[in-house]
Amino acid sequence: MKPNAARPGGHPRTAEFTGPLSIPGGEVAGAEIVRELGAEVSLAVWQTLRGVLMWAAETPEARPALFDAEAMRAWECEMLVASWEPELRYPLAVLVGELAGDPTPEPIARACLCVTDWALTREAWSTALAFAEAAALAWPEHPRYAWTVGRLLRKRGRLREAEQWIRRCVRVAAASGDWEAQTMGLNSLGNLFLKQGNYPASLRMLRDALRVARKHRLRERQGEVLHDLCVVHMWAGDLDRAEPLAMQAFCIYQTGHHRLPALAHDVATLWLMRGHPRRAFSLLKDLLDFFEDPEDRIRVAGALARAAGEIGHREAFGRAWLELWELAAIPFVARTAAPAMLEAALGASALAEWDLSEGALKQAMDVAGEVGEADVLVRAERALEAVRARVAPQSLRPAEPHRSAKTDTVAADLLASLHAGGATAMS
Repeated sequence: MKPNAARPGGHPRTAEFTGPLSIPGGEVAGAEIVRELGAEVSLAVWQTLRGVLMWAAETPEARPALFDAEAMRAWECEMLVASWEPELRYPLAVLVGELAGDPTPEPIARACLCVTDWALTREAWSTALAFAEAAALAWPEHPRYAWTVGRLLRKRGRLREAEQWIRRCVRVAAASGDWEAQTMGLNSLGNLFLKQGNYPASLRMLRDALRVARKHRLRERQGEVLHDLCVVHMWAGDLDRAEPLAMQAFCIYQTGHHRLPALAHDVATLWLMRGHPRRAFSLLKDLLDFFEDPEDRIRVAGALARAAGEIGHREAFGRAWLELWELAAIPFVARTAAPAMLEAALGASALAEWDLSEGALKQAMDVAGEVGEADVLVRAERALEAVRARVAPQSLRPAEPHRSAKTDTVAADLLASLHAGGATAMS
């Protein structure tokens, strides 16, 4: 690509930026953008992306001469009056207009994330990820952009790449004194290691996150880390430690916190693991209403199918089972569906629906193996052995007799807080 070219469509030089990551060429992203967005807008989107990547690859002193200012401003005007969606045109026009001059990283990064937000609403995942990466490359000193890329990659099951970006977030945040971003990064690393089944590393990262959050009095982040520590202890089998952590998180969340529905789901799952499906069902039967994102709904549907199966409520099991498989038919949901499939399979086995259970477990194993969720894969393999022997896996673990009056009020308290706060998101 020669300097002063009108539109960026050639091959920028590869350049390292601050950290272990490198600026991509963009050809693969370009092909995916065309597939996702269609002919009308994809060329302009791809050319703009290439322009940002070229700008990010250059040294600051070379950037002003990279593009022909007059041609770029003419292109900006074309975008502003084009007929396609303004939610996409306007941030692209901002990017082109900024590249025509001598911009600072901030407006470039922010406009890129506007394109990411637009793409996410249309499930154009490759486009969303490409512009999130472009934002992080354009402003490498800002840790939260790297964290955003890592989170998107984790949702897509690309765990190794996600770890690289999130570790970058932690390093840059520590160097810049952004303690909240450091907490967020450590928290995300803990959750990523949980997906890989690495409980010691997960606990280590989460404890580091809790230490930073407490030191800098980040109360809301403390609640989120306590919540995630509860989940790790739960899946590691340390249920006695998990339950008080959940209650500590609830004390911080109370009403209105966006992760309150997720906490309710995890508390219900904890009760299922303790052998109290009726208590779990009392909470789960009303919980789907608090979730809109299909990736969140499928997790609740899986837990509800398990609870309903274990108490013998075939009608509720059937509804949750159908909900789960309808959601699993959505491609981007299917990649994160293995834990829910496993839970639903346990519900089917409790009803002696052996074929349903075996089929769901095999599918869970396929998905978990594909995305690297080692923990889910191991649990599904063990469950499949029991199901093939016509034994409900959860029956191998006796129910715990302990049931305190305080614990019995938790479901009602959680539901009351949910209704009072109107929370509808899981994170």
